[in-house]
Amino acid sequence: MQENDLLEDIKTQFGTILAVRPLAISHDKELLQFLLETSKFKEEYQSRFFEEVGRSLVFKKEAFLEFLDLKLLNASFTAFSNKIGLGYPNKRFLKNTDQVVLNFPFKDGVLKGGQSKDEDKSTELFFNNVLAKSEIDVLFSPKALKNFSMVGASDVSLEDTLKGNPNLLIKGNSLIALHTLKKRKDIYGKVKLIYIDPPYNTGNDSFGYNDRFNHSTWLTFMKNRLEIAKEFLREDGVIFIQCDDNEQAYLKVLCDEIFGRENFVGNMIWLKGNAQNDAHALQKNHEYILCYAKSIESRPIRKIAREEKVKAFKDEKTGKFYYEGAGLTTGGAGGTLNARPNLGFSIYYNPITKDFFAKDDYDKELAKISNKEVEVYKNDTNLLKEGYEIIRPPKKGAGLGRWTWALDTFNANKQDICIRENSNEKGEKYIVVKKEWLDPKEVKQEREKGYYALIPKENPPKSFIDFVSSATGTTEVTTLFSKKVFNNPKPESLLKRLIEIATQEGDLVMDFFAGSGTTLAVAHKMKRRWVGVEQMDYIESVTKKRLEKVIEGEQGGVSKALEWGGGSFVYGELASLNAAYRDLIGQAQSEEELNDLFEKLRQFAFIDYRVDIQKALADQDFQALSFEDKKEILAMCLDRNMDYIPLGDIDDASYNIDTQTKSLNKAFYGGAYDL
Repeated sequence: MQENDLLEDIKTQFGTILAVRPLAISHDKELLQFLLETSKFKEEYQSRFFEEVGRSLVFKKEAFLEFLDLKLLNASFTAFSNKIGLGYPNKRFLKNTDQVVLNFPFKDGVLKGGQSKDEDKSTELFFNNVLAKSEIDVLFSPKALKNFSMVGASDVSLEDTLKGNPNLLIKGNSLIALHTLKKRKDIYGKVKLIYIDPPYNTGNDSFGYNDRFNHSTWLTFMKNRLEIAKEFLREDGVIFIQCDDNEQAYLKVLCDEIFGRENFVGNMIWLKGNAQNDAHALQKNHEYILCYAKSIESRPIRKIAREEKVKAFKDEKTGKFYYEGAGLTTGGAGGTLNARPNLGFSIYYNPITKDFFAKDDYDKELAKISNKEVEVYKNDTNLLKEGYEIIRPPKKGAGLGRWTWALDTFNANKQDICIRENSNEKGEKYIVVKKEWLDPKEVKQEREKGYYALIPKENPPKSFIDFVSSATGTTEVTTLFSKKVFNNPKPESLLKRLIEIATQEGDLVMDFFAGSGTTLAVAHKMKRRWVGVEQMDYIESVTKKRLEKVIEGEQGGVSKALEWGGGSFVYGELASLNAAYRDLIGQAQSEEELNDLFEKLRQFAFIDYRVDIQKALADQDFQALSFEDKKEILAMCLDRNMDYIPLGDIDDASYNIDTQTKSLNKAFYGGAYDL
């Protein structure tokens, strides 16, 4: 029995070996019946890939997969020539499919990331997507909001504003807020640009998770948020993710999996300009901004418009001004005469009279196959005797070149062609370019340097940003508040560049790690709609205050470069439940206060079912703990799933939600609670 016989048998039944792998992994009934009952080789399959345990046969899935994989590679070196991936020492690939994924502990879980202060350290649990589905459903259900307020002048009521398309600033956990915002039809699937500057997981920032899987915790934290963020993008939307060397490589692979490697736009480098002369090895003077498109085919990145200074010339015949535009040749595989044999005409040019014209003086059939000029072309000797010189398309490597214009087009538009001698001795003797005509009003004259003009140009944005330092952001925010209120805010000109290359006026911009509010401030100044989320407590003292100053017309950052003014936004908070008690526990100053809080917790709060609060509080060891340790344990007893009030419970009298807040929630959610 040859193993190839088994392979052919499997391929005949299922089409390809690759198609069989997922069937084996899922213990597909049809596959198992084929191996054990219907195949003519069923005895061989049973002896190789099944084990008898009691009166049952157990499928040796790993042995079967190893057989498929090794045979898929055909035990040859050349079989590896087009494969790259992670594998076991026996050369079996971890996943023989067309996808490469990044695996890490807790990847199949949800991490809420529920801190509200920089100093918070969390040991919260991960919810497994399968084992804790009910908890995740509660976590991701829409939440009630409170403390709505309108910032900025408006002729429309707060309730009617919420029914429209307002700028929104939401205080609350970023993951839960995103799932809440899914219910807004003017936001979900409508975002043109998402920019986030998440915690970098350096140990020095606000990502205060100290478990032994710190790296995996961060990846889970990001995965949960990026998966839902993708849903908010419209088809031509993009996301920019700021990061540094600590996680950039892993984040790239994670994003490839979530957004699709084919939708990777690029990795922009921001040269921060911060000197680190005390660095132990290399100075870290740059950060990364990963960019992904919802669909790369939508061409979501706009070109940069700028003014370029060009030398202007005066046409001898007409007196009109022009500048030298693009040449009449093209690069790439299609830039050869073999590819376009009808575009190989010669230009006969008289350098004395300046007369020129195009003429077919070559064999177009030979031009399809030959790269030898002497074979393809036949010079017009009569014209050469009259003083004309021959200009032919510049060669493309070993091949003959071709023009971008047809002969008739060239001869009909000679007034738009400029021929001049090439100053580069290594190149062709003459350069052939298009004349780009100028309005006389655009032309200026410099003393001794001749004419010039400033013309609008558009180019794709560069992949590096070196025109603004990180210190600029700190200066901007410190000047705005007359004191330092935030560490390492991003400069406004950095966000201006990202917003201008990916959006137009009126487009929707999102930042769910709003921080000091740079993204939202710049979006507002650039007349974009925006929605921001921030869970840290400084949202009220920094983020909101900064945006209030923007509404008032502050002139810092990019303000002077933009014409803007006024506007409004709506501020709201996810209605806290256990979060409020957690804050009260943190603020407690005495044992008596803790005892009072405990009584309230038993009546009004939601206790984590994993914690026996009665045993914990009555235990003698608990009583021996320090005051601060008691506070920590008491906070652990609170169910973080119930940090916020579910929208479905908004009418529950025990939550004491007033009538106006209920009306504003109806306006926010489009008039109904049962979503």
